[in-house]
Amino acid sequence: MKKLFCVLLAPVIFLLYMGVSFAEANGPSVSLDTPVPSQNYQPGDNIQITGNAQDITQVTIIVRNAAGGIAYAAQPPVLNGAFSTVFQLNDDAVEGQYTIDIGAKELPAPVNFTFKVDKSSNDGGSNGGGGGGGTISHAVTSTTGKATVTPSAGGTISLGSEATIEIPAYSLTGTSRVEVKVQKVTNPPDVPAGFKLVGTVYEFSVDGKNSYTFDKNVTITLSFDLALISPDETPAIYYYDDSQGKWVNLGGTVSGNTITMQVNHFTKFAVIADKKDVVNTDKVIAVALNDITGHWAYDNINKLVAMGCISGYPDGSFKPNKSITRAEFATVLVNAFKLSSSNGGKKFADTASHWAGDCIAIAAANGIVSGYDADTFGPNDLITREQMAAMIVKAAKLTPAARDTQFADSSSISSWAREAMAAATEHGIINGYPDDTVRPQAGATRAEAVTVIVNALN
Repeated sequence: MKKLFCVLLAPVIFLLYMGVSFAEANGPSVSLDTPVPSQNYQPGDNIQITGNAQDITQVTIIVRNAAGGIAYAAQPPVLNGAFSTVFQLNDDAVEGQYTIDIGAKELPAPVNFTFKVDKSSNDGGSNGGGGGGGTISHAVTSTTGKATVTPSAGGTISLGSEATIEIPAYSLTGTSRVEVKVQKVTNPPDVPAGFKLVGTVYEFSVDGKNSYTFDKNVTITLSFDLALISPDETPAIYYYDDSQGKWVNLGGTVSGNTITMQVNHFTKFAVIADKKDVVNTDKVIAVALNDITGHWAYDNINKLVAMGCISGYPDGSFKPNKSITRAEFATVLVNAFKLSSSNGGKKFADTASHWAGDCIAIAAANGIVSGYDADTFGPNDLITREQMAAMIVKAAKLTPAARDTQFADSSSISSWAREAMAAATEHGIINGYPDDTVRPQAGATRAEAVTVIVNALN
């Protein structure tokens, strides 16, 4: 009897392993070819999601990480019975078992698949359906100005609402837990004539070290006093270079009375305002962009940077070919179009404590963005070109075009984005590629995002 049970169970195990859904044989169904459940994927890997669908025109794919957060979402069409999409795992991706939920209007309920993310190896050792492995550290949250942080988990440490540091997983060096602290500086260095300190000077430290370099960028958000800034002054985050005795301009993204910037090291930081026509003194260094000379988007990048809508990185780079997230694009849009909201706008469950939460709320209040559902925006998801088209058309208040685009891959544009993509291409805001494709499902780069916004402003 036991032998017979094993024989009957074997085909079921095989079907589960292959990802075949248990829909009716002649009805709508979904199966998955990749990612492979038995293979371990690593942060930074490109994950190709491919599968087959029967009697379905479009699928909705939501990938949730081991902590339940959304790692990726897309709505690829089904062409000749197959669908495909690809995304890149963040370098700080949570380890553990990931779930792929694939839904469609023709299916009674989403179909679930799994794969595993493991930073330590990629040897394909364990089965994706086994519930993950090992202990997963959780990100810490503190509002007291200090916290003990596990490098593999990261966390968010703030001094009330005045200063906040967001540390992604694996940004801290080593594996041992460390104390991260932010505190006010009682006797800060002077700022030069023509510049104005519009907030408190803060010093960030790791295990008591006031000079510390991260493995990956972290995000700091500082508050400042809006009443101290006149119309002809621009606030920016500066850090103090002790070796040269100078304040260094990092730039930053302004939202209300806060400004946010990614940095790769700790020292003293402050928000300083200067007049737009002030020439830098010997106590201030302006960080120039060092990686855009000769780039096709050179003029557009400089234009938006000069407008204060987007900024470069602490090392002086802009990284024009780096992907841009939904939160980052929404923030640049809000800044470029000078949007505001009298009621603060909508906060999604996953943006309430996000650095771009206010800008996303303003964009939502102006009808420019919407979430995957009522509670989920996916701020850290890489934005696709069709999502970018939908946002920019709404921001520019263009009339959606009823006609279809005429690119070689127009059929791969999601149904909800077709009118927006047609309007964006018709007005010259988004252009196709030399191979006559528009690549709606592909991620957008920072250079492409800047160019789209400049085109819309023009």
